[in-house]
Amino acid sequence: MNASSSIASRAPQVLLAAFILLAPLFRSGKIPLAALLLELLAVAGFLALWWGTERRILLRRVEVVLLAALAVFPLLQLLPLPGLSRVDLPGQAEYFLAQQAAAVDQGVVTLSIIARETLSGWLMLLVPIAVYLLTRATSVRTLQKLVTLMLVVATFQAVLGLMQFGSSPSPVFYLGYEYGNGNAVGTYTSRNNFAGFLYLSLMLSLALFMATLGRQTPAQQGRSLRERMQYYATADGHRAFSYGAIALLLLLAIIFTRSRTGIVLTLVGVLLVSAVFSRRIGGGNTFGRTGVIVSLAVGLAIAIGLGTVLERFTVSGPLSNGRWIIFDGVFEGIGQFFPLGAGTGTFQQTFARFQDLSQANYFINRAHNSYLEWIYNGGIVAIALIVGFLALYFARWFSLWKRGDWGEFRYIQVGAGLGLLLMLLHETVDYNLFVPANMVYFAFLAGVYLHPYREPTASRQRTKRKGESAVAPAEEGLRKVALLPQAAEPERNPFMD
Repeated sequence: MNASSSIASRAPQVLLAAFILLAPLFRSGKIPLAALLLELLAVAGFLALWWGTERRILLRRVEVVLLAALAVFPLLQLLPLPGLSRVDLPGQAEYFLAQQAAAVDQGVVTLSIIARETLSGWLMLLVPIAVYLLTRATSVRTLQKLVTLMLVVATFQAVLGLMQFGSSPSPVFYLGYEYGNGNAVGTYTSRNNFAGFLYLSLMLSLALFMATLGRQTPAQQGRSLRERMQYYATADGHRAFSYGAIALLLLLAIIFTRSRTGIVLTLVGVLLVSAVFSRRIGGGNTFGRTGVIVSLAVGLAIAIGLGTVLERFTVSGPLSNGRWIIFDGVFEGIGQFFPLGAGTGTFQQTFARFQDLSQANYFINRAHNSYLEWIYNGGIVAIALIVGFLALYFARWFSLWKRGDWGEFRYIQVGAGLGLLLMLLHETVDYNLFVPANMVYFAFLAGVYLHPYREPTASRQRTKRKGESAVAPAEEGLRKVALLPQAAEPERNPFMD
């Protein structure tokens, strides 16, 4: 019994570690066997959560509703609709007539034009849902270790990307991938998606760097400058510089992806980090006004440097300037299929009808705007889900931002929130959240960001005043109680003296 409970308690963290390690390893999960592996891990994750019935997952009601709707809606698109034909469904008449002319078996009528693709899309949706629930079922201490594991994976990917750029045009470090074109792509198939993973990790590493740089315990506060400088020779000081080195490595790798959007968003992220954490270096305002000024100055200097890199170093893809033409076709498709949508996962097979002939040399498999593609596939329900998840994200900032000193995990949560913000902005011109590896990391950081973490309460001694002895917290509390209106004291016994 004890052995089974031990396995059940460790299963979520083991599965999360497997997701973090394996998600980007095989072409960022975009090849069929890699996608199947992630889907099997998702099923194992749901079984682990069901097996550990004593494990409570504290989810808000809005989270439960949104996750349930996300999981159930593709299945509703697969339900047969007796008494209806595809001619009766918005946007499906042309496909019905084309299949009828080609003597193709129509099968049962469903809301999805291609039921097979919708089923495949639903299976992939299970991956981020499972990762999110596993994250919420994991303790804070374990999540900190898993964040470290993610940074290790990001470091490996960044080193591989730098080797790919440095060895160009040799294909050795591309591991058999033929379309790297001399850019840093790691084990991803797109430099833009690779940049997305890197800036997610960069926000975490910068947040941890700000949390650990010069961090002091209450007993160390008020020490001399020399005593504080000795901190950098300790293990904690080395840890802070390790996070700084990882951040620098990730920053270089993002530059060498040569992704314009990735570099712009990294520029925004660095500015946000320097502004958000400038008064919270080391858990509090350890370096005072000087730390605030230096933090803002360094962030601004890095942003200016990235601006120069953006002008001289980046390259544009063949469809970078044609996104608005793609968007026109997507809007036309949304109008045809609204309000029900074409079906989850059917964009690639159905968009050819709306593709502009000037882009006939390219196969458009993504809308290059995840929001538009979700609405194309899901109609009005997709709009409701997008609004709901965005509202949940922005509402969390109000409860996450606390006054006073922060624990290290709150820094991780804020860094995760900044990374999520960058990717949400990136989705207006790209499709990171249709890449299985980035889906995993996005869901993991979302679970960390929305985790109901509370700062540990540490007892502090009141500052000693001149001519007064220090008062312990318990005594101080009693003194405060004594100041409240009291009932009449009982008559004193004179023999007690």
